Amino acid sequence: MASWTQSALIVEDQPFVAMVASDILRETGYEAFHAHDAPDAIRMLLSHPEIRLLVTDADLSQPGDGIELARRIAKERPDIQIIVTAGASVGPDVPPDARVLRKPFSSAELRALAPPTLQYA
Repeated sequence: MASWTQSALIVEDQPFVAMVASDILRETGYEAFHAHDAPDAIRMLLSHPEIRLLVTDADLSQPGDGIELARRIAKERPDIQIIVTAGASVGPDVPPDARVLRKPFSSAELRALAPPTLQYA
């Protein structure tokens, strides 16, 4: 039986923040995948072409910068909606179509930026 699916990738090096974002997105109807750094995120995106939402921390402590990741994904996968989370201001390097969400964010703020985008699976 076919079903409607939505998939998101959360790239966050703080496990608690990743867990909270995942819970919020699951409540919104997304299947959530996780990556701890930019290289892991690229591997996940290659393995899961159904991902249509990327939520990445701007300041990843592991290899690869979240803004750099967002720019790469915006260029290579324009079908993916991008949300960049940041505890401080982000510079002009954020991709033009990406949305910026300041930390700490509420459930309602993340839901407002990640409305369900259904696709038939």
